[in-house]
Amino acid sequence: MTVYRYESRRVSRDGFISYDGVRYGVPWEYSSRQVTVRAGKDRIEIFDGLQRISEHAVEPRSGRIVYLEGQYRGLAEKHGMAFMPSARQTAGNVEKRSLAVYEELLEVSNG
Repeated sequence: MTVYRYESRRVSRDGFISYDGVRYGVPWEYSSRQVTVRAGKDRIEIFDGLQRISEHAVEPRSGRIVYLEGQYRGLAEKHGMAFMPSARQTAGNVEKRSLAVYEELLEVSNG
């Protein structure tokens, strides 16, 4: 009987999950997404829902980085952006106020 350990992980921006001190590669498209890790005695599998997106032999030494073949395939065509620019937050206009406004608020709360 095979025993598995399941854990949730967030994929880093550079396309890795950290598990037992080892960074395992996943396809770059999953950057910043939540995934499920299924670890057995000799293999580690990473799932997005029910779809397996990556599989590796377990690396016994912590501090190692295990790349996935083709991990960054297609990234150059996206100009190195794992996120669509429209999804990025943009800074809005901030009202400029005199510091006196904040001093008045402090007087009210301390008064």
